[in-house]
Amino acid sequence: MHYNGAESANVINISNKEVGNIDLNESVYLYPVKEPLIKEFVLLTLANKRLGLASTKNRKIVSGGGIKPWKQKGTGRARAGSTRSPIWKGGGTVFGPTNERNYKKDMPKKARKAAVKSALSHLLKEGRLVFIEDFELPEVKTKEMALIFNNLGIKKGLLVLPSVNTDDKIIKSAKNLMNYKAVSVNLLNIIDLLKYEKIIITLKANEELERNLLI
Repeated sequence: MHYNGAESANVINISNKEVGNIDLNESVYLYPVKEPLIKEFVLLTLANKRLGLASTKNRKIVSGGGIKPWKQKGTGRARAGSTRSPIWKGGGTVFGPTNERNYKKDMPKKARKAAVKSALSHLLKEGRLVFIEDFELPEVKTKEMALIFNNLGIKKGLLVLPSVNTDDKIIKSAKNLMNYKAVSVNLLNIIDLLKYEKIIITLKANEELERNLLI
C-alpha cells in the first residue's frame, strides 16, 4: 500500500522503488464514499454499452400469408384474411421486442464526477491505488510491459496514462496482456476503476485526473 495518510502518497518507479511523494487533492481522494452514486454510474455505463439485439417479426414482416386461406363465407369457419395473423401458428408476434429500443441512460455531469471521486476515495482507503512516475517505452513490446507489471507485484492492474502526449507504445504493449490494461484519462471509466486489483496512476495522469474532477 503506497499511501502515507490524508494528504500524500508514495511514488514509485517501474522497478518498484520509492522515488518520492505526491500531494493528493483532498477534494478528490478524501471525498465521502457514496455507494448509491457509484452503483448508479456503473449501471448507467453498462446500459449505455448495451445494444438492442432482440428483434421479433410482426405480421407485416413475417413471410408468407399472401393468400386468403379460405373464402369469406359459406365454410362455417371464422373469417380469416392471412395465415400470418398473430392468432395463427407461425404468425407475427404482437408487442415483441425490437432492435429499435434505446437503453441509454443519463446522469448529471456533477453526479458522474462525484461517483468517480467516491470510487477513488474508496480505492485509496483500501490501498488499491499506486502512483508511479512517468515513463516511456522505446518500442511496442508486450514482454517489456508484462515485466513492468511483474516488477510492481501486481497480478491484475489498470495503468492510467495522461490524455495529452500519451505514449501509444505503452497502450499497445499492454493490449495483449490478459490481466492488465492501459488507458488514458479521457477513456477511463468507473467499471475499470472498480474491477482491477490495483490502479496504477502516473504523475501526469493524476494531475489531469484531479483537474478534470474539480472543474
